[in-house]
Amino acid sequence: MTLFEGLRSLRRPLVTYIYGGETGISVANMDAAQLYRTQPNLRAVVSFLADNAAQVPIKVYERASDTDRPRVLDSPAALLLANPNPDMTAYEFKRWMYSDLLLYERFLTLLIPSKTTNSGWELRPIPGEWIRQYKGTSPFAPDSIIIGVPGNAPIEISADKFVLFHGYDPTDPMRQYSRISALKDSLHEQVESNKFRRQMWHKGGRFNSYITRPKDVAAWSDAAFERFKTTWQASWAGDKGTDAGGTPILEDGMEIKTVQFNSRDAQWAESVKLSREDCAAVYHVNPAMIWPGSGQTYASAKDNARALYNDCLAPTLMQATDRINMIILPRIGEPDNHYVGYDITIKTEGTFEDKISTLSSAVGAPFLSRNEARAKLDLPAIDGGDDLITPLNVLVGDLASPRDTDPTVERYNSLDERITLAREMLGLKHDEKCAACGHPEKEHTEEDEKAPEEPAKKRIASGAPDEEDSKIIIDVYKDFFKRQAKSILPKIGAKAEWWDEERWNRELSEDLYSKALPISAKTAKTAIAFLFDDGDYDVERTEAFVRKMCQRRAEMINQTTYEELKDALGEDEEDDALKATPEGVFENAKENRSESAGNAFATALSAWSLMEACRQNGEGKKVYKTWVVTSSNPRASHAHMNGETVLYEEPFSNGAMWPGDIDNLDVSEVANCQCVLEITVVD
Repeated sequence: MTLFEGLRSLRRPLVTYIYGGETGISVANMDAAQLYRTQPNLRAVVSFLADNAAQVPIKVYERASDTDRPRVLDSPAALLLANPNPDMTAYEFKRWMYSDLLLYERFLTLLIPSKTTNSGWELRPIPGEWIRQYKGTSPFAPDSIIIGVPGNAPIEISADKFVLFHGYDPTDPMRQYSRISALKDSLHEQVESNKFRRQMWHKGGRFNSYITRPKDVAAWSDAAFERFKTTWQASWAGDKGTDAGGTPILEDGMEIKTVQFNSRDAQWAESVKLSREDCAAVYHVNPAMIWPGSGQTYASAKDNARALYNDCLAPTLMQATDRINMIILPRIGEPDNHYVGYDITIKTEGTFEDKISTLSSAVGAPFLSRNEARAKLDLPAIDGGDDLITPLNVLVGDLASPRDTDPTVERYNSLDERITLAREMLGLKHDEKCAACGHPEKEHTEEDEKAPEEPAKKRIASGAPDEEDSKIIIDVYKDFFKRQAKSILPKIGAKAEWWDEERWNRELSEDLYSKALPISAKTAKTAIAFLFDDGDYDVERTEAFVRKMCQRRAEMINQTTYEELKDALGEDEEDDALKATPEGVFENAKENRSESAGNAFATALSAWSLMEACRQNGEGKKVYKTWVVTSSNPRASHAHMNGETVLYEEPFSNGAMWPGDIDNLDVSEVANCQCVLEITVVD
């Protein structure tokens, strides 16, 4: 008998697992269900993740080959997942499944034959509190489960009628521990903190001011005191006082004193924040997804949304689909070459505009007919609307993108010009009557036949910045923002004049220049050594322009910071909860803008350095430059230019000499641009 056969044959007495006991879920005498109902932080995280996971479709595919996986819509599994039972939608079933997996690390569903569903089967989720015990002698899986429906006698269900999804326990393969177990202290603190605050508000004093009267004035009689109290309450107290909201006139030297009860508000607020972070950490989710902070930006929110499905929910989705493939599909008679998988593309493919732009550029032509487009707007089809329209300037004119329609830019619309440039880069002569160029053949001379054209050698250098250089620029921005925040925030708090444009532009420009000049020189010299064997580089002639580049970048960065601070201090925003704070502006600058701005400037600096290397060494040589898009989500205007190639001394079609050319491009075309320059030298 092998080791594994021996393990399978292990037997043990009947075991019983009960909620709140073996599962380890008991906080302040509350089980998991009660905690979910009453604790807002736990409820927020679990419901947020379950609701979003339930939106992800689970689809059935046929494994026709390694590269062909058509979707299946009419198999038993496809019909069952689309209609789990007559009382629940697919979304409701999935939300229950994921909620139980997140809350209990376990989900139990019945899988029983049905005469009322198209698939012939039903999936019925069982609430956790109905489970009374697992029965069995194997240490790996129960043979049956006893459930107790409220108001009914317990029912024993055999293993062939249920599917059990469960998590991990380090000591028992048939048991799981809920993540709530790791939150016991944090949740208990919140339960007791809320209880204390309720007690304080219920039993504590409600006054926040009182009136004093000097001790050396004549004493009031009881009647005078009652008259003053009655008059005060009728005139100034509550929302019914005739003079409420006005200014009372006191006599006899009376004074109004105010009293404020703190009740450790600051510590309580910090404990709430810590509890939120603990809950989020246990469920592997960024707290900013659920409770946006002051430093939240559109870019970070967009990245968080992608991370939610790619990193946070993917394990739970895979746990569910793997169990469905392993247990449910064979049991309902699904073909062996079918499988289920979750499809997160519906949640991660970007906005409609991004998707259309990317698909159109990838296809190289329009890809929807007029009737297909009209259907998306719920409009009826029209005659002749099923034909796909392909503009001649895309099919013949060879534009960089199907959205380019300007016929005046001859160099980029002309097929002849494109072929000429391509042949020049290969070191081949271009004859307008040559068949290789699409023109009628002409007779070649005998000399041509004896000496066929040979492709010339090419040297190609990419302008992508060195990772270490990018980090140097990023650190410059981070240090600058820290210094700027340390100076500006106290002035804002003191309501003093807080912005000194000349100072910040000067300081950031100098900081950047001290790093940019040596980086530029190193990049250019490295390129020259590869592209021009006998080349040289004069750093001094570049100093003025590098300084100008740093000055322009400093102005651009500081203008953005100034505008964000003005918005944070303004009163135009109707919902103050959506406004960033000055502290949040600088926090975002240090954590997010430093990264994007640093990478963008390092990329532009590298591109310019390659250009300068060509200016100083490219005279009399065949040198070409190519615009290369590296971002997965580029600007549409830059996506159109991807791969565009011109002679190095000529501008690209957008007027820029290199990506990040702030002298010839609008700031909106330069900010956060990650496009790089590629230089080709033909020997």
